Amino acid sequence: MGYMKFTIPQFTPGKYPTISTAIFVLTIVVAHVFATHGYEWTKNTISDLGAQGYDRKLIMQFGFLAFGLTLTAGVLYKGLTWRTIPILIYGLCVGLTGVFCTKPFFDLDHYSEIQSMIHSALAQLAGVSFTIGILVQSFFTSHKREKWIHLTFFVLVIGLSASFGLVNHYQGIVQRLLYLTSFIWLIGFYKP
Repeated sequence: MGYMKFTIPQFTPGKYPTISTAIFVLTIVVAHVFATHGYEWTKNTISDLGAQGYDRKLIMQFGFLAFGLTLTAGVLYKGLTWRTIPILIYGLCVGLTGVFCTKPFFDLDHYSEIQSMIHSALAQLAGVSFTIGILVQSFFTSHKREKWIHLTFFVLVIGLSASFGLVNHYQGIVQRLLYLTSFIWLIGFYKP
């Protein structure tokens, strides 16, 4: 009689961008399923799912922390180099946005403006370090095609980031496109 052999997939250091992204995307989907308080994915940001005073914020806080910690641990495990430092900073900043929550997207009398400002600063620093990470990757490759790919993602990330503040009622859509673009680059083209 033949037996099926069951093996547990092993964590390989090179797969940490995929693992961290999968955890984050799954958490975002779960947070959307349980969203309340008039949350609209087209208008509201992903950070709003972890906002201060939001009764289901722990779901998204976990997602930010898990993504940041997994990505950071993977970078450190593979070895810190000039190529990986921007992505390490990106991971740390995204993880910390799960600790420092954004302001509520609904009416709430009291919340911490300082915590919200820290959240915004961390999100901006994450974006800047990610963008620098794309540029650094383009400098470290000698293949012309790869340089163009990195340049294309750099322009997309800059363009989507710049348009984020211009479309108040569609920030949710723009942010999700920005995340999608970033995740495609992180999984497909980031080389530690």
